[in-house]
Amino acid sequence: MNLATLPEDFPLLGSAAQKIDSESISIEKMGLPPDIFAVGERTFIRFSLAQLSGHQVDQRYWRYFPYAIWLEQERSLSARTDYLSEYFEIHLPRSLKIAKRAMKWAEPLFYVYLYHFKPNDPVFETLAQTAQRFFASSAIKSGSPLKSLTHDLNLLNASEGPYFIAESILKTKRGLMGWINQFDLWPGFASTAFAHAAFIELLKFPKEKRRQEDYIHLVFDWGIDNQNQFRYLQVQALFNDALLLAWKGVKPPDDLKAAMSAKLISVIGDPRAYPERWQGTSSDAVQVLLGWLNTKAS
Repeated sequence: MNLATLPEDFPLLGSAAQKIDSESISIEKMGLPPDIFAVGERTFIRFSLAQLSGHQVDQRYWRYFPYAIWLEQERSLSARTDYLSEYFEIHLPRSLKIAKRAMKWAEPLFYVYLYHFKPNDPVFETLAQTAQRFFASSAIKSGSPLKSLTHDLNLLNASEGPYFIAESILKTKRGLMGWINQFDLWPGFASTAFAHAAFIELLKFPKEKRRQEDYIHLVFDWGIDNQNQFRYLQVQALFNDALLLAWKGVKPPDDLKAAMSAKLISVIGDPRAYPERWQGTSSDAVQVLLGWLNTKAS
């Protein structure tokens, strides 16, 4: 994607953040997200119609522009550098300067960051940095869960945020939903691309942490949904390896071994009877589980 038309430092965004710092608003929590995919589709259609007719897009639709940046292939605005430049350099800075509008314009940044988490994408990085500046300003109430989330835990840092959030969820010892409630988020947070990335970071923790009961409970709580299925099917092999390889050459407590074996078999199946369901999992990890099962059988 050619972003040559976009300026490097976005000076108007910086001035907008400074303006917000001087305003007497203080947001404590986010509302519930809209159906961002439906809003994105409607917004894409509005911009497409404007392009066909040659008319300018009405100002009220620019607020929803982030929802339409990334849709399915060939139905997105991510390659429209003219629209991107107009949004980031004109409409967004102008609206963030007005206290009563600021949060309405910041919400799409927050939700699109979570749902369309795309590290290393230059447009996404611009969106993330813009969101960081706004949520670091005095527009967000100091000491609030939202401030802790976006400032202390660095949620809006695309490179470090997933790790810090995974670490925070583990440290709270409240499970995924307990942590979500603590930070005034919504249950659907677990379905976001950001949460998926944070879970992957959790699975990469050192072996010593992966042997702790709190860690094991969290991996099952977060990684397995209410239907006893993998929440993120793409990381099934990594999930199995993270739990089992931590115990290669190390004997777990009998009750922990029994609980882990029973849960894995209930979700995936016994590897002795259904080896095809364990494809992708490392052979060493499967051997750890087989060793537990064979010991139990004998």
